[in-house]
Amino acid sequence: MRLLFSTIFLSLAWFAAVNLVLSGAAWLWAIRVAARDHSGDGARAWALLVVRLLPAALALFTAAALFAPAHWALEPRGVDERFGIALSVLAFVGAALLIRAVLRAAHVARAAVRVGACLRATRPGLTSLLRTDPPTVELNGLDGISLAGVTRPCVLIGTRVRKALSAAELDVAIAHETAHYRAQDNLKRVAMFCAPDLLGVSAAGRRLEASWRAEAECLADSRAVAGDDERAMCLASALVKVAMLGARRSPLNAPVWSTFHEALLLETRVRRLVDGTHQPARAQRSVALGGGVLTTGVLASAWMLGLPQQLHRATEAVVHLLP
Repeated sequence: MRLLFSTIFLSLAWFAAVNLVLSGAAWLWAIRVAARDHSGDGARAWALLVVRLLPAALALFTAAALFAPAHWALEPRGVDERFGIALSVLAFVGAALLIRAVLRAAHVARAAVRVGACLRATRPGLTSLLRTDPPTVELNGLDGISLAGVTRPCVLIGTRVRKALSAAELDVAIAHETAHYRAQDNLKRVAMFCAPDLLGVSAAGRRLEASWRAEAECLADSRAVAGDDERAMCLASALVKVAMLGARRSPLNAPVWSTFHEALLLETRVRRLVDGTHQPARAQRSVALGGGVLTTGVLASAWMLGLPQQLHRATEAVVHLLP
C-alpha cells in the first residue's frame, strides 16, 4: 500500500514539474508566434496544435510511461518515505490538473449525449436535410451552422439559416463543415479543451487556441471553395448572412463544436475570400499511425537507454534534498 501511494504521489509530482517547464516554454513560443496573421496554412495549424498539446502529452508520458513503472519495479517494498512541502505542492497541482481535465471531459460527454439524443428523437423541427457524410440535419430554433459531436458528428443547420441561404451558399457552407469533419477538428478541440496542463489556464494558452481556431477556419474555407472564385463569393455571402441572423443559444451548443460563424473571425475570413487570397489547401495527411509509431519508438528507446532508471534515482535524490 505504501508503494502504491508513493508511486501515485511522485508520479503526480513529476507530471506537474514537467508540465510547468514545458508550459513555460510553450508560453514563450506563443508570445512570438501566435499573434501572426492567419493564412490558412495547414502546417502552421498543426504547429499551433502540437505546441498547445505538448506540455500535457509529454508530462503524461514522463509520469505514466517512464517514471511510474520504474518506481514500482525498483523501489524497495516496505520503505516508509516522507515527502516534503515542495513535492506535496507539486503533487497537489498535478492532481488538480487531472481532475480539471476529467470534469471537462465529462462536460464534453454530456454535450455529445445531448446531440445523440436529439438526432434519435422524432419531433417537429428536426428533419434530415441532406444525405451526406457527416449527416446534415435541420434544427428549428438554431440560427447558425455547427458540426456537433466527436465520434459520430453531424452538421446542424438552423431553419432560418436554411431559408436565408441560396442553394449554392448552403452547398459551400456544408462543404466548410465537412472540411472540419475530415480534418477531425472537433477531436482536436476536445483535446485542447480537456488537456491537463498549466498552459490551458493561462492567457498564452487561450491565444494559442484562438490562433489555431483561426487557422482551422481559414483552412476549412480553402478546402470548401477548392480554388473556385465563385464558390468563394458564395461562402463569403453565406458568412455575412449567418452573421446578420445573430446567434441564439441552443442546448446543443458546446465550446468544442466547430461553428460556421465566429464573430471575431468574420472580417478576416470574408476579406480572404473576396480578395482571392484563399489558396487551395494541400491534401490532408493522416498522422495517427505516424504518431503511434513515434510514441512507441520513443518509449522503447527511453527504456533501452535507461532513462526510467535515471528518473528513479533522480527522484530518490530529490526526495531527500527538497524541503
